[in-house]
Amino acid sequence: MIKVMIIDDEKHCITTLQHLLKDYADEIEIVAVTQQSSQAKALIEEHQPNLVFLDIEMPIMNGLELLEQFTSLPFETIFTTAYDQYAIKALRLSALDYLLKPIDKVELKNAIEKYKAQELVTTTEQVQQAKKCTQHKIMDTLALSTIEGLLFIKMKDIMYLEATSSYTNIFMNNGTKYLASKTLAIFEEVMDGTMFFRAHKSYIINLKSIKQYIRGEGGEIIMENSTRISLSRNKKQQFLEMFMKV
Repeated sequence: MIKVMIIDDEKHCITTLQHLLKDYADEIEIVAVTQQSSQAKALIEEHQPNLVFLDIEMPIMNGLELLEQFTSLPFETIFTTAYDQYAIKALRLSALDYLLKPIDKVELKNAIEKYKAQELVTTTEQVQQAKKCTQHKIMDTLALSTIEGLLFIKMKDIMYLEATSSYTNIFMNNGTKYLASKTLAIFEEVMDGTMFFRAHKSYIINLKSIKQYIRGEGGEIIMENSTRISLSRNKKQQFLEMFMKV
């Protein structure tokens, strides 16, 4: 049995999730629920859940602050949240799992299957990184959910990203390549406002890693490692306006 705990300051959200989890009665036991984030740590220590559904936005103490009370996390976490651009970006940057409210039955099923396949990861490092992002601090580190596990890399060390089906190849300045189990569209959203640019439907590039631009209908970008990347015609003007010309 998977021992589950639900932490949410809104009673109707707890009730809804309890109802949805009834479909998994043979696999899941709800050991505790609470609306009080200040009582949650004691309840977690008492009931020792395997999986915690945790609201990220709560009064007194939010979900990230709650998890910061633990020196290690002997349970996995799925955050539940109403849409908030900063909260979602924080969770995605840190490769933390979440469900948007109102919770969709299919997405809940996928999350539970991911837990059963031991693909959920919750670490104190991820929590600290997500908290910094929600506080609107500049983030320089990306938590990559790769097929091997979780990997923390500096964003400045990424040269470019390449779409490959529903995965993304990440090419580093030092020649290393990683395969991340996220689409390029998710990376585009996470990297919005940084030095990365969606040059083509299949590529996001680090603007600081460009060596040359060759004119053409859209043109061609040559990266520092000599990789040639086509620039979409509808991106040409935006791209050229980013640089000072002499």
